[in-house]
Amino acid sequence: MDIAALNSTKSLRKDVLRGMCLCFGVLSVGFAGFNLTVNNFPLLGYIEICFSIYCIFTYITLIRRPLQFWQSVVMCALITFIVILGTSLASPRNGVYVWSFALPILYYLLLGKQYGVIFSANLLVIQVFILGSQSTLAPFETFNLSLNLLCAYLSIWAISHVFEGSRSHFSRRLKNLALLDPLTGAGNRLSMNHYFEVELQDKSQLYLFLLDLDFFKQVNDEYGHGVGDQVLIEVATLLRVILARGYVFRVGGEEFALFSSFENEEAALNTAEQIRARFESTTFDIDGLAINVTTSIGVAKFKSTNSLESFVNQADKQLYKAKQFGRNKVYCKFKKENDYQAVVA
Repeated sequence: MDIAALNSTKSLRKDVLRGMCLCFGVLSVGFAGFNLTVNNFPLLGYIEICFSIYCIFTYITLIRRPLQFWQSVVMCALITFIVILGTSLASPRNGVYVWSFALPILYYLLLGKQYGVIFSANLLVIQVFILGSQSTLAPFETFNLSLNLLCAYLSIWAISHVFEGSRSHFSRRLKNLALLDPLTGAGNRLSMNHYFEVELQDKSQLYLFLLDLDFFKQVNDEYGHGVGDQVLIEVATLLRVILARGYVFRVGGEEFALFSSFENEEAALNTAEQIRARFESTTFDIDGLAINVTTSIGVAKFKSTNSLESFVNQADKQLYKAKQFGRNKVYCKFKKENDYQAVVA
């Protein structure tokens, strides 16, 4: 699965902004010429020329680079400024204010609900003030027209708000379905890949704990898979509690991967030992059954040459040793090939 597809909101906003830049970049040139030659609004015309140049520049930038949130904010602010300025300079009969009705949709698509509310509300207040202070109120002399225009703006605003709220909600749900293990709520392998490759910026002090529950098949055989599933849920919860500053992923049936940063090797080993000891001393109460499980842990320290696959393989070798030499142990390798440090129960 393409990891970039998980970030659908950013992809959508980038496509919308590119479309806006192309559209408004071309339209602004036409409007600028019209305002400079026919309407005699040189200030607005020159501003529209500058805006057109900015649109084309942003369009080219978005082809080569990822979208930055400030680009969306600047674009919305510039369009709002031009519409407000045009409304204040021109007579209401020119209909420049009509562009206001399209802006709430753009606000919500580019900025989301929070900024969409702020921009839409400010635009409404400013435009009502400007139109109300015009020397001639035509064509707003009839109450019905003014009321219909206001209701139309509020309707577009409300629809945009509901749509964006629903879209972002389902986007989050789909992302959770793709990234979370449905049983335990821990991250899955795709989530681990996404975290390591995309979200994690500083890997200099990163450690990986690869953890496997000892003899877990016996739990399933003796108590049934339903009880086994409940144990896995409790295990994932306990790991999140112990590793408060780390990330927990379920990468196999009873195998978990834990990522966290530590100041040094000793701190990482101490934490791994605390996890092992905590499991050894914890009794899980599942439907009135007292179930104890122990865990074997392989620890690996990130190297600049590591890919995620090699990083996991490095930890997996240590996990294999922990299981081979008695289980309920922590094994790691930080220095030379044969320089093993073990923390034994």
